[in-house]
Amino acid sequence: MVNVAIDGFTGSGKSTLVKALVKRLGENFKVLDTGAIFRGLGFEFDKEGFESMNEENVDKFLEKVQVKVSFVGDVQHVFVNGEDVTDFLRSEKVSQLASKISVFPKVRAKYLEIAQRFAKEHDCLMEGRDIGTVVMPNADVKIFLTADANVRAQRRYAELVANGVKTTFKKVLKDLQERDLRDSTREVAPLMPTDESFIVDNTDMDFDETVEFCYNLIKSQLTEKKRTIKIAIDGYAGSGKSTITKELARRLGFRVFDTGAVYRGIACAFRYMHMDDNKIDEKYICKFAKQISVKVSFLDGVEHVFVNGIDYTAYLRTEDISELSAKISPFVCIRKKVLTLQREFASDNNTVMEGRDIGSFVLPDADFKFFCTADEMVRAQRRYEQQKALGNDVTFEDILQELRERDFNDIHREHGAIKIMPDSIIVDTTHQNLNQSVEFCLNEIKKKYPGIYIRK
Repeated sequence: MVNVAIDGFTGSGKSTLVKALVKRLGENFKVLDTGAIFRGLGFEFDKEGFESMNEENVDKFLEKVQVKVSFVGDVQHVFVNGEDVTDFLRSEKVSQLASKISVFPKVRAKYLEIAQRFAKEHDCLMEGRDIGTVVMPNADVKIFLTADANVRAQRRYAELVANGVKTTFKKVLKDLQERDLRDSTREVAPLMPTDESFIVDNTDMDFDETVEFCYNLIKSQLTEKKRTIKIAIDGYAGSGKSTITKELARRLGFRVFDTGAVYRGIACAFRYMHMDDNKIDEKYICKFAKQISVKVSFLDGVEHVFVNGIDYTAYLRTEDISELSAKISPFVCIRKKVLTLQREFASDNNTVMEGRDIGSFVLPDADFKFFCTADEMVRAQRRYEQQKALGNDVTFEDILQELRERDFNDIHREHGAIKIMPDSIIVDTTHQNLNQSVEFCLNEIKKKYPGIYIRK
């Protein structure tokens, strides 16, 4: 996941900056308003009527308080003890309560659990006062936003007056200076930049200039740092590579590029365009390839294949399309078109990709190359049981013969022959179930990335 941390003093414009940046950076990015969590706790503490904010009272309060963050569209809502308190969190009183309650260790432990889980599960921007130091110490980009105290106080004063709050500039400046001191000197997670932070002083910048400056800074850093993890899973038919791929991707939160679906989508377009099966040869297929544009998109986590703007996803699994795909896919001009998609996808996403030449040809720079195999009798039995479950009238002997022929063809085909690379990690599934095979792969991945997030 890509994490961007934005810390800074009150009144420097962190909250509005993050909201503008997430729109520029794309739909994959989410924002967790960490301040809203503290505001919700401060609001509820005050509502409960405790006489003073001390450690004993805060501990009693935390024993019975439940905080939940939910998103309604792109809007974050904070629920405290089941009540949506979002509309009550932006007053100056609640702002001060949030700053005071946030210094207590148990309060911060509750907030930290919510925030770090969010960062592991989303490409996100997060703003606060200890994001780069405590919440996301390994953030890809860290920005520390600041401005002259008088400028920040004037911005805050104008905001309060616009919202109908009666106050004075002098009072706002005094509150801001007190908060700066409290935030900077508190014992737990004080406000401070890290060695990796980019200090952005927007005293002389307007809002649009601040957004543009920070956006360009983030993009330049992500371009330099962007590093996706590529996992190639190759293997023989019936070795379990497809199911291992799906489960491994789920556990890691990675995306699967279904190469077979792309070939079948191209076959669908071949049908839709009324091309002639009887004319299939190199020249005819390459002429067809020049007429099509293929795109892969994910809608609600599901891979959709578009050819010339038409979504063929619903038509990919028929026997006719599978047979036509097998005829078309060996041609070099088609393979080059799909290869471009595969490599572009892997450069933009943490990816698990399976096939027979992924580690040897498609992603030779893959971080992990797993090669799935199993005893041929075991593989044949698996495929036999699969075909029987589908209601197909087959014999074990037919399946075994078909498997042997396929192995021979996969090993000896001219383009994309199945190959075990010197750096391949062998996954022998003969005596392993799915969970055991996936755990084996995860253990290998954790050796290189010990802090990688793994779902249950």
